[in-house]
Parts: sequence; C-alpha cells; structure tokens
Amino acid sequence: MNTVQQIEDFDSWAKKMIKGGGMDPRQPARTGALLTELGKMYVHSILSGVRTPIRAIMGTSTATFMRPMSQVVGATMSGDRATQRASLASLNAMIQSIPESFDLFKTRLNSYWSGDMSSVKTRFYDYAQDDANWELLRRYYEDSGRASVGDRALFAMANMARQANNSNLLTYSTKLMAATDDSFRYILGRARQRELAMRRLMDLESKGYDIPEITPEFMQRYELEFQSKIWDANGNTIDESVKYAGKEVSLTKELTGFGKKLEDAFASTPWTKPFFLFARTGVNGLTLTAKHTPGFNFLVKEFNDIARATPQTLDTVAEYGIKTADDLANAKALQNGRFAIGSSITFMSIMAFMNGNLTGNGPVDRQKRQAWIDAGYRPRQIKLGGVWVGYDSIEPFNLIFSTIGDIGDYSLLMGDEWTEQQLQKVALVMAQAISSKSYFAGIQQMVDLVAGRPGQQSRILANILNNQVPLAGLRNDLGKLFNPHMKEINSGVIQSVRNRNLISEYLSGEPLPTKYDLLNGKPIRDYDFLTRAYNTFSPVGLNLDYGPGRKLLFDSGYDLRMSTYMSPDGIDLSDHPRLRSMFQKAIGDQKLEAKLNTLAENPKILESLDIMEQDRNAGNRGRYDSMDYYHNLQIDRIFQVARRNAWASIMNDPRIQELKKEALTRKQAKYRKKDQTRDILSIYK
Repeated sequence: MNTVQQIEDFDSWAKKMIKGGGMDPRQPARTGALLTELGKMYVHSILSGVRTPIRAIMGTSTATFMRPMSQVVGATMSGDRATQRASLASLNAMIQSIPESFDLFKTRLNSYWSGDMSSVKTRFYDYAQDDANWELLRRYYEDSGRASVGDRALFAMANMARQANNSNLLTYSTKLMAATDDSFRYILGRARQRELAMRRLMDLESKGYDIPEITPEFMQRYELEFQSKIWDANGNTIDESVKYAGKEVSLTKELTGFGKKLEDAFASTPWTKPFFLFARTGVNGLTLTAKHTPGFNFLVKEFNDIARATPQTLDTVAEYGIKTADDLANAKALQNGRFAIGSSITFMSIMAFMNGNLTGNGPVDRQKRQAWIDAGYRPRQIKLGGVWVGYDSIEPFNLIFSTIGDIGDYSLLMGDEWTEQQLQKVALVMAQAISSKSYFAGIQQMVDLVAGRPGQQSRILANILNNQVPLAGLRNDLGKLFNPHMKEINSGVIQSVRNRNLISEYLSGEPLPTKYDLLNGKPIRDYDFLTRAYNTFSPVGLNLDYGPGRKLLFDSGYDLRMSTYMSPDGIDLSDHPRLRSMFQKAIGDQKLEAKLNTLAENPKILESLDIMEQDRNAGNRGRYDSMDYYHNLQIDRIFQVARRNAWASIMNDPRIQELKKEALTRKQAKYRKKDQTRDILSIYK
C-alpha cells in the first residue's frame, strides 16, 4: 500500500479493516470485517432450516428438467423436427446422468465439508477469504500491544463470527446447496453433450451418410467428441450455453439494470441489508417466473432479444450463450414451450380457483388475514385429491398460483365492476404475491418498520436478533416439530424471540399460551407427530380439507378480528395473551363448527350469499356492509351467544376478576376527572 508511510498509518489500516472506512478519500469506503462476518453469520443462520436445501433441490431440478421439456413442446408447435429430436435426446441424457450427478454431489460435498468457506458459492452466498491478511490483523490486535481494549474486543467479535462461518455444523445448508448447484450444472453439461452429438448425427444423415441403428454405445462414441467442448481438463464448464443455463436454473445470474442498482443501494446502507439479503436470487426467481407467465414474458429483455434474433444477428444474443443457429433454434423452442406451458398452468389455475381448489395469500388486510389463518384458512395451497398441498416450493409456477389466487380473492371481495374501475389497486395484490416469496419477505418488513405500523417494530427487531444467533432456521423447524401449537402472544421483543424458539419453551416455568381454534377449541396446528415430521422435512406441506362451516365463514365476509380482544362486557384483553388464549378455548368449547356446518346447509343462507355476490358484481359494495346480509346476521348471532357463554364460564378466574377491578377503577377515575373539569369550568365562569 503506497499510502502507508509510518506506523500510525498501519494502525489506521488495521482499525478500518475491522470497523470499515477508507484509507484513500478518492476510493469508496469498504465495509468492515466485523459487519461482514456478522452478516454472513446472519445468512447462514437463516439458511439453516431443514427444508432450505431440499427446497433448493426441488426448484433447481424443476427448472433444469423443464428446459428440454419446454424445448420439445416449442419445437413441436413450430414443426422443427431437428430441434425436437435434439431436445428429446437432451432429456434422455439428463435422466441417464442422475446416478453420475449423485456421485458428483457426494464428492463435492465431501470436498466442501473438509474445507473452509472460501471456495463455496451458491445462489444465496458468495464468500471470499484472505487468510494472510487476517493472520496479520490477529497478530496486530492480540500481540502488538498497540490496539486499545475496545478495538481488541471488536476484533474478538469479528474473529468469533469468522470461526462460526467456517463451522461445518453452522454452514451445513450452504455447503449442501453448493454441491447441489454443481451437480445440476453437470446434468446440464451432459444434456448439452448429447444434444450436440444428436445434431451431428442428423447433419450426417441429411448429407446422405448411411447412419446405422443408434444404440447407447454408438451415441457414446459421438458424445466423447464433444466432451472437451463442454468441460476443460479440470472439469470446469467452458461451454457458454451450459454456463448460462446453469446460472438460470440456480438463480445465480449477475444482476443488471434496475436490479443491480437496487442491490447496490441496499449494500451501501448496512442497516438495510437484513431486509434484502437475497437480491440476486429474488430478481432471478421473478425473471424465471416471468418467462413462463403469459403477458409478463414480454417484459423480459432476454425474451424479446431472442424473439427478434435471426441466424444473421447472433451477436445480439451472444450474452445468453447463443453462438450458432442451432443454439438459436433451441432458445426459440424453449421460449415457445415455456409460453405454452405457462399458458396451460395459468388456465388450470384459474379453473382451480373458480372451483374453490386454489388459495392465495388471503385478504390484503393483514389483521383480517391472520384471523382467517387462526380460523383454519390455508394460504398459498392447491387442492389435489381432497388434500391441500402447499405450492410455495413449486418453482417457477408458485407466483402464478398465488397471483391468480390473490386477484381472484380480491375480485370476490370487491366485485367485478369495482375491480375493473380500480385496476390500480391490483398492483397491491401483485406486490403481496411477490413479497410472499421467502427471499422478498424482508422488503415488507422494511416497509412496516419505516411506516411505523403498531407492534411491527418489536417483531422485526426480534426477528433480526434471533437470526443473528446461529441456526435460527433449524431452531424454528425443531420448535414446530416438538412444540407445534401456534402461540397467543403480544408484540414484545422477548415473546417474539421465544415464539421463534418454541423447543426451549419446555424449559420455561411459564410457557407461552396456546392459540386455540374458535370453532372447535383445539390448539391451532394440532397435527400428529408423523404429519409434523413430514411437514418439517418436506417443503410441500399437506393438510386435509376443511368442512362446509369454515368455508361458509371465509365466504361470508364476517369479521373475526376482534372476537377475543374484547370481552362481551367491554373489558380490553389486547394486553393479556393468556386470558385471550383461555377465552379462545372457552369459545371453541361451544361447538361452533358443528353449528356453522348446519348453517351452511340452510337454503336461506345460500341465497343470502348469492345476493351478496350479485351486489358485489353490480358494483354496489359501497352501499352495503357485509353485516347487512342475512347470513352474517345469523353467523354473528351464533358467535355472540358463544362469546357470552364462554365469558361466563371463565369470568370467575382470579386474573379476570382483577382485570375487572382495574377496568372499574379506570372508569371511576374518568368520572372523577369529568366532575373535576365541570367544577373548574363553573369557577371560571
């Protein structure tokens, strides 16, 4: 470093390496090692969930095997028989290479497991180390005697975080995903090798050569001819088409344009980093989904570039790994196939929603959405054979499913005419669908933090503190496995942290109160152990269908939000989660689900629902409140009777009696204040 002239300059360099800053004012300041290492600990902690690597494998495998399938569909539609045969050969090669790729997976995983994190790069993680500089810093802070006590403490924290980031246990998920990406790149390479061999054979056949029967042994001889064009002597991928496809399926393409600027903006402001950790993964995931979505595919620059390209203008698509006319034919077939498959998925999703077999995120109002979930609503699921299946891990079609479900719910809530007149509001639904994806959920938290939404700040702070401690994802999964019931909590930091570490509640003298189903009095998420174990390890959750009474409750528009936050005699329970839990259990014991099931068969109730839907579709939503309809009057009557009976059954509890005394004292104090004010005004007059 030509800026180091004396020992004080070295002191400044060593401190800025840990704390951050810049030695040269002409260069941008760098982030210190302390924040860098803590940030990587944060990422590893989030990714430590059991389902994270399995979900990555599912998403990558779907995107990988969908490529040749889409090419086959697209080539069939355009009548390109050569591309069709080459794509089928690629698909066959992928299937045959699965055993080889699994051997590669084990080899790479053993390599990553025995080494440090310096060579590991995945869709979520890109680590670079400089051990020589770090050893120099260690000797300066620990041995030189020139560092202050505070500086030595900061280095000790950074060094501890660095050691945690090299721990196999704390980084197991990242290493699994790195080996996974390597394996699927190999599968793509084998598919490319087979495709080139098949095209060579078809080229010879078109020139009149006598081609014998194509057998695996015969095909293998031709494949070996192209092996050196796919991989170098060290096994590194050198084919541009395979390299680009590998980045696409693993969501690791470098960002450009707005996405790059957004990533840089968050990276330049360290406090915002926890809200947008996976920028590259998120933007690439949205791009891949858009390529399969009718209408949105035209917003993707790559789609338009390939659609306009010709064999004479290949330089315009070279960045996508397209070097020859055959590569361009493959790309066009891939786009046409994705468009056809995406259109089919969209149409089937619309039909599933219309038949009541698809759900989105639920109401846009989050309090109402949570009330629905508490009553048994299952967001982002599709019904298959009487079983609700979570589709969050079905990449790249999950966003199509959730968007259709959200827009459908919104239209039913507001009415067709109102939706057509207020189309700009649909953007809110689209934003909700996008932010539901795990790698974009932090943006919604940041909006809540800046907007100052009541109670959200404590939850966000608790989430950040919990994730900073290693294995947050794993701790959350184990808690749901061994202590599965949803908890009734307030918005405090301590309760929120405890709610993310439910397995430790068995050590608490006063465990968090359980949230109960208002319709049957059972704990929410009261699954048997085998179901919990399956849902812990599988990213695709399974749940049984709910009955007609619950469906009536969701369709009715009845507002459940304040059912247990206020007692029938006006006592505020919003700050007393244990009393709310007890009240929920007492309401559920009134067998509301059976009563709603009976109500759902009443012809007058069904007719009232039809009238409400007709009013919505006619644009009369603003004229009538949901409680103006007969079905909601009957539902409210059942709920109010149940609430009064439930409150009567628990009102002798000493905690409730104490709360009633406090409420009476506050009421008396208000009356006294009014009297005092009246006297003061009389004296003034």
